[in-house]
Amino acid sequence: MQTYRDTEIVTPPMRGTPSSPLIEDRPSGPRRLDGPLLRPEQAAELLAVKPSWVYDAVRTGRLPCLRVGRHIRFTQTMLENWLTDQ
Repeated sequence: MQTYRDTEIVTPPMRGTPSSPLIEDRPSGPRRLDGPLLRPEQAAELLAVKPSWVYDAVRTGRLPCLRVGRHIRFTQTMLENWLTDQ
């Protein structure tokens, strides 16, 4: 599970593992958000679909998202990359 502190994506340590709060296993260093987090309604507007389609696509794994607690969020770049891959 990922939590957010400012704009860095921080992963809490798993039990029995050394504490390493930042995602450092990536060669580029810690990931940073590339823009504001969008709500499902905003993502639906950008994709020109109904919000119910966004919720269904996330639930079935067709559309990637960020989870912030029980909320789903998106970045514009994330949605643009998803569209490019389609």
